[in-house]
Amino acid sequence: MRLAAVLSLVNLLAHAALAADPAVQQLFDRVRDKVVDNTRRVPRYTCIQTIDRNQYRPQYGTKPAGCEAVIAARGKLLSPGYLTWHDRLRLDVAVLNGRETFAWAGARQFETTDIEQLTSSGSSGTGDFAAFLSSVFGLETTRISLVGEEKNPTDLTALFGFDVPVDTSHYVYRSHGTGEQRVIGYHGTFLVDERLAELKRLMVEADHFPPDEVMCRVQDVMDYHRVKIGAGDFLLPETSKMTVLFNDGQESQNETHYSGCREYGVESSISFDDSAGSSSSTDLKATARQKLPANLRLEIGLKSPIHSETAAAGDEVTAVVLRDVKGSARANDVVHGRILRLEQFLFPTPRWVVAIRFNRIEHDGVERPLDLSPLDDGDRARRNSILTEKRPPGAGVFIFPQLGNLVLDRKFHSAWETR
Repeated sequence: MRLAAVLSLVNLLAHAALAADPAVQQLFDRVRDKVVDNTRRVPRYTCIQTIDRNQYRPQYGTKPAGCEAVIAARGKLLSPGYLTWHDRLRLDVAVLNGRETFAWAGARQFETTDIEQLTSSGSSGTGDFAAFLSSVFGLETTRISLVGEEKNPTDLTALFGFDVPVDTSHYVYRSHGTGEQRVIGYHGTFLVDERLAELKRLMVEADHFPPDEVMCRVQDVMDYHRVKIGAGDFLLPETSKMTVLFNDGQESQNETHYSGCREYGVESSISFDDSAGSSSSTDLKATARQKLPANLRLEIGLKSPIHSETAAAGDEVTAVVLRDVKGSARANDVVHGRILRLEQFLFPTPRWVVAIRFNRIEHDGVERPLDLSPLDDGDRARRNSILTEKRPPGAGVFIFPQLGNLVLDRKFHSAWETR
């Protein structure tokens, strides 16, 4: 179905009066019904999120004062400026009880609905996985209008505009000043394939933050495609990009790619319960519950290399014990852990910051929990350096003052003490 060219906005209020052009209303109704049906019947599923995050310094000749001036000045620039910081995250995301829920990739259970509990720096956002669709297409109060048509090489697309007022918005952000959660209204556009009546792209913008906030504008752009999960196919995001413009002119950009979408079964963490079995099995399970004794020194070397070009915070790592620890561990016992930070600062002092936490060891055929404190983290270019970086609980933070890519291989050794 091809729409006639529309020069003025045609108001389409969901579940309300028909628009002046019935074909426009019909197209919108078909798209909305598909989206709403998709959100209702989609199974419990999870996808892997790989998020590349970048922060930039502005290149304004004169620093603009106030958000209105910052937004106007940014519109005149071809780029956000010099890259000052970047990192990469790898997470599992699912919608549980109507809320987006996160864990490090491959974790045995979901951990939090607040992504900032997993990240220690940078800008983060949620909603692109599912929440925006529910708000834009599932609320009767969302104001919808047809903006016009766009022709691309393959299909004709219709561009709609929408507005979600603050009193019905579910757009929640965390105040940089107080840390409290606040709600803000938002607006934007979405593109649909007219022939298939299918949503292709959703663009969301929030730009009416209170004067005491450091943010001037947040933009989210989500591209959708059909993904087969179980016996059906469902509309899911393929990529999304969040851009945050701050009142000092600086800008952060997060680009997210989704992969490995699958049905989510309730999975529990490692179970060490004493079920019926042989005495040897019972002894093994009893051992598996026990941490190594406190105050033991472990020398650990990486087994799986870390390449900054491909690795991310959230990736699992394996290592080995380098020296025997009498009665507790032997050389070449395998140690399992996870990268919690992998970020590069390019300004003012170039450096890589890597945080690793080891939490399990395989000894005598039994996997046992580990609780470690680092003995030699900090700046690897200096001896007895003082650590100033934020350390996640139980992790070591290792600083490498260098530009370019970082590779940590079997030569990377670290010392730890059991707690």
